[in-house]
Amino acid sequence: MAKDFLLEIGTEEMPTSAVYVGIEQLKENAQRVFEDARLSYHKLDTMGTPRRLALIVSNLAQRQKEVLHELRGPARRAAYTDQGEPTAAVIGFAKAQGVRIGDLVVKKVPQGEYVFAVKKEVGEPTAKLLPELLPRLILSLSFPRSMRWEGEIKFPRPIRWLMALYGRETVGFRLGSLESGNLTWGHRFLASNPIKVNGARDYFKAMETGKVMVDHREREKVIRKLVGEAAKKVSGKAVIDAQTLAEAVNLVEFPHVVCGVFSKEFINLPKDVLVTVMESHQRYFPVEDTAGNLTPHFIVIHNGDEKHNTVITRGHERVLKARLADAKFFFEEDLKEPLIRKVEKLKGVVFQERLGTMYDKVVRIRGLAGEIARELELDAKTIADVKRAASLSKADLVTEMVVEFPTLQGVMGKEYARLSGEPEAVALGIYEHYLPRSATDSPPRTVIGRILSIADKMDNIVGCFSLGFIPSGSQDPYALRRQIQGIIGIILENKLPLSVRKLTDLSVGMYRRAGLEPRPPKEVKKELNDFFKTRLRAQFLNEGFAYDIIDAVLVSEVDDIVDLRARIVSLSEKRESREMDDLLTTFTRCKNLSQPSLGRKVQGSLLREEWEKRLYAAVVEAERDIAEYLEKAHPAIGGVGEADYGRVIKVLADLRPTVDKFFDEVLVMAEDRDVRRNRLSLLNRCVELFLKVADFSKLVVLEGNKGN
Repeated sequence: MAKDFLLEIGTEEMPTSAVYVGIEQLKENAQRVFEDARLSYHKLDTMGTPRRLALIVSNLAQRQKEVLHELRGPARRAAYTDQGEPTAAVIGFAKAQGVRIGDLVVKKVPQGEYVFAVKKEVGEPTAKLLPELLPRLILSLSFPRSMRWEGEIKFPRPIRWLMALYGRETVGFRLGSLESGNLTWGHRFLASNPIKVNGARDYFKAMETGKVMVDHREREKVIRKLVGEAAKKVSGKAVIDAQTLAEAVNLVEFPHVVCGVFSKEFINLPKDVLVTVMESHQRYFPVEDTAGNLTPHFIVIHNGDEKHNTVITRGHERVLKARLADAKFFFEEDLKEPLIRKVEKLKGVVFQERLGTMYDKVVRIRGLAGEIARELELDAKTIADVKRAASLSKADLVTEMVVEFPTLQGVMGKEYARLSGEPEAVALGIYEHYLPRSATDSPPRTVIGRILSIADKMDNIVGCFSLGFIPSGSQDPYALRRQIQGIIGIILENKLPLSVRKLTDLSVGMYRRAGLEPRPPKEVKKELNDFFKTRLRAQFLNEGFAYDIIDAVLVSEVDDIVDLRARIVSLSEKRESREMDDLLTTFTRCKNLSQPSLGRKVQGSLLREEWEKRLYAAVVEAERDIAEYLEKAHPAIGGVGEADYGRVIKVLADLRPTVDKFFDEVLVMAEDRDVRRNRLSLLNRCVELFLKVADFSKLVVLEGNKGN
């Protein structure tokens, strides 16, 4: 009969991040350990607090699953005589495997008929296996930061006790000098005596008596409820940041709440400053009024009961007052001079040892941002604002506030720009140039913010590639993948007609002009192009497009990202259409005979046959039509938006009748060398027209799209 199983690893207080890592890894590793051991169960769950990680397995089987082993012996013809008598070979095989001759079976396999010994491996009892499996399971857990003791034992904090129960029976095992038992410990201050647990089903009730809420998910629900109720009592609404909540959950075992007050002298500090001090540094929850303004209240989750709420509240109020007083001092000091006066100080801040100072970086960003603005054909006023925002983009890095609170970079730049009298567009651009900071972060919403974000990220990427800092595998210490994904996202979302090739050339040129050229520019550009291709492929695959269509479009050098996506969209929509069938047939017939080395120049005087003249005329007309469609659609030259490659595909598909007649009526490989080469050049020109959309030879041909 299956029984429930419980394992608890008791420790000194672990960091919040380690608790989450432990909960996740314990689950994954336990699943693997039980699967490898052939132990079945109904459900497996893990949970944790700062002082413990727990594993609960419902209906863990009493013994391993039986397994049959089929061991191949001699071939049938060598195992038995013509009269069916066993030979020495099969007798020896049966003896070696410990089975009777009569229990051997003959099975047909690809190599012929062979004799097999079928052996049943009876499963071991679970109670016998667990003492061997559990130390291995615990030692399999790995953390970013661990302590080491007693030789090979590594854990974020010292393990103080081990509890393991299968049903109501204790599972005895050793880990270093520790021996498991059926005792656990409750809350460090509210329940100091050991607690006996009679089984997994008794665990939660036993822990409640010990003032411990073991399940982290339950603690999160309780904390949300307590924080919300506390805010309502002061007529406000709690600001519950996901990261702050996650940390609060694993800072306590028995959550309680207090609401503190800070002096109104601090309420006029920028909201982001107040929130950062409360959330990031103190792990408090701010409180807002109905208009979204902060009130002079904060909510604290503490690991105790209500007996000492007054003392706890006063202690937190004193701590926060000191932190806010520091912030107020930094803020007032920073305002003693306008933001533009701080730019010169960036000459003393190193960007990267071999890439100059932050001042040098600002000069590059300003130059690149100005070029991007001109590419987008912005008006003179906006271009001036772009350059001004670029000049100020890193100035807040030398402010007292950002030195103390680095997460406020960009935020304080925006605030100080406003207070220095800069235009709102410039202030917002300074803030937005850091966006998006993560895959889930919002992108910049203003034109200036988008331009500066692209310029800043491009400068970072080109600089790192110039030094050979190229992401590989899981190694990406400078977050270059995230940054290039940010550039791609901004361009695609806003359909910006920007040339990636030109962006790369401009950014590389900025470094060259500054005399910062650690590696050959040609190598850097090629590696950057490959990097863009890899990230674009991942982007388009994530959007659900077929891999072969993506590869067909990405075959050439990456340039206009919006145009790339337009081609992928149109090819995906037309994939199973008659037009695509005609297009693929035409492309395949032309490409099979084309010889790119001969070029694409066609001499009209060498066109002898009626249908080669017609094909030449059709190709010229198609070239003109396609150029016209793309020109009208391109926003950089006054068009209306994204190119419609559906129309281009139709133009290419409409070439089929003429191409078919050409191959029926014209001998391409004519005896006359000049005529032959001219006809091959005509096919080259035809193929080149198709390659403007994609290399259709990379498409996996589906039923209904097979060329005739």
